Amino acid sequence: MIDVLAAVAVVISGVLAALAGLALLRFPDAVTRLHASAKSATIGLIAATLAAALEVETIGAGVLLILVAGLLYLSSPIASSLLARAAYHDSETELFLPGRNDLATTPITAQPTSPGERPGQASLLIGWLFIVWLALFASPSAGVLIGALAVGIGVSLALPGFRPRWPRGLLRPIAVLRFFAVLMRSLVLANISVARAVIDRRPLQPAIVRIPLRVTTPTETTLLANSVTFTPGSVAIELSSRDLFVHVLDLRDEAVLRAEIDRLETSIIAAFGTRRERSILNSDG
Repeated sequence: MIDVLAAVAVVISGVLAALAGLALLRFPDAVTRLHASAKSATIGLIAATLAAALEVETIGAGVLLILVAGLLYLSSPIASSLLARAAYHDSETELFLPGRNDLATTPITAQPTSPGERPGQASLLIGWLFIVWLALFASPSAGVLIGALAVGIGVSLALPGFRPRWPRGLLRPIAVLRFFAVLMRSLVLANISVARAVIDRRPLQPAIVRIPLRVTTPTETTLLANSVTFTPGSVAIELSSRDLFVHVLDLRDEAVLRAEIDRLETSIIAAFGTRRERSILNSDG
């Protein structure tokens, strides 16, 4: 059974890589190509990594490979959003936006900072870098562990501004599982949609759509933007005070797009939201 699952993951990886290569030739500009090259290929790489995790002989190696897949999920969407944002604001980069562009008509205001903002925690940054270092070397040897600790402490001392804050919300394990189920559903549907757009060679209708946010904490906002960007067919391209601007590869039905993002946002609030957000969510439901 494990061999069958690993084989399926490898096949998915190969198909997504092939579609990403075809999309580079098919799509008209830098941002639309980013939907395939930076995301479908990344999902394919994650699938291949999970296949390797299923086939390794030791539990420790499997855990490290799963950790690598998790790090790809956290890092790839951020890189994709930054590249898309840079391409949009670069006057020398030609963009194919024949239709709607909410970003062009909306002034961008920075997210407000609340007075008395909580200081970042060194332990969080050290722990995060410790995990990343282990994933990079894929070895729990003494030298790697000591190096991971040294790097975490050194970066935390040298760059205190990068220390993250503890989330305000309380994690709910069952709701977290529901969130990942919603994300997997979005991934499957979005990959099918993007594959159809590549294979059918239908004219694309790229657009930038403004999505009002209900999430209020940096943790939830980042997680939502990552999830939107990780889903093929949409890239979080800009963040305003209470709005997320999403570049959509092929906007056919805005109601469907908003429903998918609303479903992701609702599951994030249920899993990571503050008590106030959850109470509002429960009253609306």
